[in-house]
Amino acid sequence: MWEVAVKEGYGLNSRVERLEGIEGNTVFRVTDPNKDQSFLICLDDSLEPETLKALGLRKDDLSICRDAALNDEMAANLALQCRLETI
Repeated sequence: MWEVAVKEGYGLNSRVERLEGIEGNTVFRVTDPNKDQSFLICLDDSLEPETLKALGLRKDDLSICRDAALNDEMAANLALQCRLETI
C-alpha cells in the first residue's frame, strides 16, 4: 500500500485508515495532509459490486485495486464513475 502511495506522489506522513461500514471488501483511504488529497485502495482478490455501491465514487475520486479483482464489465463501469487505476 505504501509503495502505491509513494508512486502516486503521496508523502510518507500520509494517513491510512480502514473504511468502516463497507461489507464484502476491505477498503482503505490514504490521505496526504500536506496535499489535502486522498485515494481509496482495495487489495482484495475480488471486488464485490456492493462495495462499489457503498463507496459512492465520483469523477474526481481516485480508486486503486488489483486488476484481477475486476471483470471487464466492472472495470468499464468503475472507470466511468471515477479515476480508476489497477495494479
